[in-house]
Amino acid sequence: MNIKASLFLAYKTIVRGSKGTLIMTILIMTLAYVNLIFISSIFGGIVEAINEQYIDNLYGNIVITPASDKIYIENKQTSSINHIPGIVAISAHYINDALISYDEYKDGNNIQQGKWKIKSVNVEDEKRVTAISDSIIAGEYLDDRDRDKIVIGKEIAGGQGGDLDYLSLGGVLVGDKIDVKFSNNIKRTYTIKGIFSTKNNQADQMAFVTKKEMESVLGVHNLSSEIIIKTIEKGQEEQYIEPIRQSGFYDEEIRTWEQLTGFTSSASKSFTMISIILGAIGTIVAGITIFIIIFVSIVNKRRQIGILKAIGMKESTIILSFVMQAVFYAIIGILLGISIILFVIRPFFVDNPLDFPVGWVSLKITFDIIKISNISLMVAALIGGFIPAFRGTRESILDSIWG
Repeated sequence: MNIKASLFLAYKTIVRGSKGTLIMTILIMTLAYVNLIFISSIFGGIVEAINEQYIDNLYGNIVITPASDKIYIENKQTSSINHIPGIVAISAHYINDALISYDEYKDGNNIQQGKWKIKSVNVEDEKRVTAISDSIIAGEYLDDRDRDKIVIGKEIAGGQGGDLDYLSLGGVLVGDKIDVKFSNNIKRTYTIKGIFSTKNNQADQMAFVTKKEMESVLGVHNLSSEIIIKTIEKGQEEQYIEPIRQSGFYDEEIRTWEQLTGFTSSASKSFTMISIILGAIGTIVAGITIFIIIFVSIVNKRRQIGILKAIGMKESTIILSFVMQAVFYAIIGILLGISIILFVIRPFFVDNPLDFPVGWVSLKITFDIIKISNISLMVAALIGGFIPAFRGTRESILDSIWG
């Protein structure tokens, strides 16, 4: 096999071929490559948005809950967690399932009510761990001095474009008073100070009061129902489990956010499968395109191929020249495609993320996605170029020359 001869033939075929066909082929390969990366990246972005919602609004990165035989966690060990390298902040909550009621006309005839989860917060700690305070759509967030105020999610309030309005309080507003009956039968009346809306349905079905208020209701002090922990980076939570346990939480349950979100795992698998299927279709389309281009080129050059064989050029050299032609299209498509992705599409989505129900979705472009897309397109080009070249060069010299 003469590689230089193959390269020369491929070069001449490309240079002397139709410029329109060349541009169209490169354009198709570029779009095929962009499609491969875009599909994988957008589904990766959706999963990332779901994960961020759980971390920012529900679980932080790590959650500590009481031992199976206890109701509360003793907070005396809590300060030691802050000294673990990589821990950003912690927030302790009391959690209570309470009956929340709203009587719009104060006549007992049209009461809207439901059972929702109420959490207590130390306001400054909470702001460092979750993003609830940044999701207020009406009113304002709590202050540590508030004792008769409550902040509620839009799914509790109703009338805010939620998905569960039929289960809500019917459209309460900031300043309205609601009655809360806690699990220990203590009743309190609170003024709605704020309404928040995240893109997590579970978080939007919660309400918040201050830590001091909840301790007065429950008759406890310096305890918690859960402690959520924010770490410096996502994906490395397992490495903090043992240091946290050694800091004094020997019997408590310590779980990462991933262990608490079964939905994310199943959704991620579903999106990955869809991405693989669509990517495979795109790769096949690219391979078929190369096949057609090389096949047409071979048909138009049958006589030339016959003459080359007649003067002694090996079939393998001719086949390699067409494969090189296909690889050229793929390489140019990859270079143009990655340029479009990195310098046009990705910056656009960073500035203009998509507003999905699960969160603000941008492209999650990783090295693995780029590597797999590169390999897929190159394999499609090699197969699409080799098959018609192999079949086209199998004809006898006379059939090729005289057709």
